[in-house]
Amino acid sequence: MTSRLGVRARFTLLYGMALIITIALVSGGIYFFVQRALLGQVENHLRKDFSTINDYLKYDLNALAKVADHGPILLFSVRDGLQPVVTSDDWRSNNLEQIIPADNKKDSLFSIIVENGERYRVLAGSTVSGDRTYQVTVAHSENSVRQTQKTLALIILLILPMAAAISLGIGYVIAGRVLAPISAITRKAEEISAENLSERLPVGQDNDEFSRLASVFNQTFARIEDSFARLRRFTADASHELRTPLTAIRSIGETVMHAPDEQGNCREAIGSILEESDRLRQLVDALLLLSRADSGEIKLRRELVDLAELVRETVEFLNVLAEEKHQTITVTSVVKSVVQIDRTSVRQAMTNLLDNAIKYSPPGSDIRITVGTTAANEAFVEIADSGVGIPENDIQRIFDRFYRVDKGRSREMGGAGLGLSITKWAVESNGGRIEVESAVDQGSLFRVIFTN
Repeated sequence: MTSRLGVRARFTLLYGMALIITIALVSGGIYFFVQRALLGQVENHLRKDFSTINDYLKYDLNALAKVADHGPILLFSVRDGLQPVVTSDDWRSNNLEQIIPADNKKDSLFSIIVENGERYRVLAGSTVSGDRTYQVTVAHSENSVRQTQKTLALIILLILPMAAAISLGIGYVIAGRVLAPISAITRKAEEISAENLSERLPVGQDNDEFSRLASVFNQTFARIEDSFARLRRFTADASHELRTPLTAIRSIGETVMHAPDEQGNCREAIGSILEESDRLRQLVDALLLLSRADSGEIKLRRELVDLAELVRETVEFLNVLAEEKHQTITVTSVVKSVVQIDRTSVRQAMTNLLDNAIKYSPPGSDIRITVGTTAANEAFVEIADSGVGIPENDIQRIFDRFYRVDKGRSREMGGAGLGLSITKWAVESNGGRIEVESAVDQGSLFRVIFTN
């Protein structure tokens, strides 16, 4: 039942129950202590009467008879064995003589109920006077105590329902005030959709739990907004990049269709179509690789790899491109650097970096590759060129997908803008990081660092 109630109702019930239980415990404690206090007063009165009778027995036994007739002690009895010595008139009139045990223990306190329903508190004991031992019993009515207890119990029973109603009302108001920020957050969150992700939840001035909750949700919305923006940008850029080679293929085909039937033109057209198809295939492969990387479908096979050996394999593979531009690639290995990585993905990263260095360096320039270990025992590979460099404002964005520093570059020169994105994924998925140092017209240095 309570699971179907709202948070405010449950909070109210819990608050009310806690307050009611507290009031009930306090009321029970008050009732108990008042009872004990009242009985304590009766018992103190009995002890004073008992002490007074003892004094009479020791010093003036005859005067005790006058006390029995005229007070001030109303209920008492003195016996010598089984024989009564002095008994007050009220004692006899209330038939207390019949229920007092013959052998009273010293200073025993107990309560009794007589035939008419009256309840008495009794103190019984013995007193030695000379060579005789007297059994002394004094009593006091508990009517006033019982009446006070009944009045107090009635007051408590009347207060409890009122306290329950008041506590539930107070709990409901407090719950409303406490949960007001949650209601505001809920209303605002319901208004946020994919079309207005830039809106944020209200954050209170107080640095409380609700403010921190709203801040966390706002950070989540910011990440979602960024993801949506990147997805839209990625979709638009991918569509644009895919449209270009497809348009080129269509244009070449239409040109061939309207041109005279010459074998040379057909060969040239087919070559252009194959070139554009290959570029389209590379783009699709890159997109597929990034998509699989984002979804975690690519399984890495880590093994111990000598970075210097991996770099030399990459240089040997791309050296033909450097020779076409009369460039020189120099590999320097300071120390042997062996790390546990996935060879295929890291080789792809090195290939992309070295390909960029060859592509953007002028003919006849030198490309320097250094393999070593940092002071923190981290293996690194540095690829430095003397190319066009990267503006400082673009360094942080060069790893974004489809981002090109110079928007006017041809696709043959600038590519689709996915190489560095793939490189960054390959390095980070192997527990590494990539750093960039560059200056315009002075070249760039890409540093890949792996933790051994």
